[in-house]
Formats: sequence, C-alpha cells, structure tokens
Amino acid sequence: MVMRKTVRAIFDNPEGLIADQVAQSKELKELIKVQVPAAINDSMIRGKTYASIFEINDTSCYVELHKKDWVQALETCLVWYVEDEDYEMCTHIKDMIQTIQTKVKSKSITINKTSDGD
Repeated sequence: MVMRKTVRAIFDNPEGLIADQVAQSKELKELIKVQVPAAINDSMIRGKTYASIFEINDTSCYVELHKKDWVQALETCLVWYVEDEDYEMCTHIKDMIQTIQTKVKSKSITINKTSDGD
C-alpha cells in the first residue's frame, strides 16, 4: 500500500492570516478541493481517525480533519467539483460519503431491554 505524502502549503506570513483572506484565496480553495478527498481516502484506507490535509510551511503544523467532519468536508468539495463540472470526481466523492455513512450506521448498537417475566 502506497501512503499519501502530505503536501506543504507555503504562506508568506502565517501569523497574520485572517479567516476572510483564507476563505477568498483561490489557490487555497484549489488546494483544499484536491487534498481533502485524497487525505480522507488515504485515512479511510489506513483506518485513521484524522485526515492530514496539508502542512503549513515547514513547521510540522498540520491542518487536519477529524473523522466526524469528513462528510461535511467532502460535501463542500462536492459542490466545488459540481461547479467545475468534474462529474467523475463527483461520483468518487459521493461514493466516499456513502462509505463513511455506511460504516457509521453499521457501528450503531441496538440494545433491546427484556423483562424477567415480572
């Protein structure tokens, strides 16, 4: 199995980043759009709880997504791929979402309460 290498995002002044600037960055959007599905897919295969999206500069600080946030992150990427009309990637992302949701449902436990014949 080939492990995915986490990419490095280079920011000129990471201490001065403002959320609005990051959200409006076309380059960061493209990075996230590509790396989120790849990182989640890799983490699913390896049974990880977190998906490492990218490293900030060369700091060993990573942007990571917890498993509970994967579906929401993939749904956001799905919207971007629909806008790009990349339907092959849309299908791949939909399959990933379905796999995650199926695993969550299969881990649900039902406890039936039985009486002792009272």
